Amino acid sequence: MKTELHLSIQYASDCQDILPRWRLRNWVQKALDNAVAVYHEAGEVPPFTCAQFALRMVGPEEMTELNGQYRDKAYATNVLTFEYGVDENQRITADIIICDEVLKREAVEQKKTLLQHAAHLTVHGVLHALGYDHIDPEDAEDMESLEIEILQLLKIPNPYLAK
Repeated sequence: MKTELHLSIQYASDCQDILPRWRLRNWVQKALDNAVAVYHEAGEVPPFTCAQFALRMVGPEEMTELNGQYRDKAYATNVLTFEYGVDENQRITADIIICDEVLKREAVEQKKTLLQHAAHLTVHGVLHALGYDHIDPEDAEDMESLEIEILQLLKIPNPYLAK
């Protein structure tokens, strides 16, 4: 059974032509579905039945402000996820913020297409929203493996292989 997704997509930057709502929704849904499948494959029931996410595309000024306020870092990062947990209605909620200028710069630096990198950052943000992290090496390996698997389903090459 597919987990219900309520997704709000907000554009505070000028990227909706390149990253339209339908494309972002597709990436978020694919990440959600595959993360839920991990529970089922392990014989477990996910702790949520519904996901309510806001995905916001921002410029560097807003991202620098958020990164400074919440992470004490004085620069624009590529993606920030604010995961709020699962409520009494089994709904998991989160805000995912992606900086379009950092996304574009990193895509060039990493010799990836803009869409490949945008998909990766979106999937990465969704997995953080679902509780995945990469602080400890074992957790990082689990998260990266799932990212690679999801991106392959989207016909996107492994983002961790150097070109």
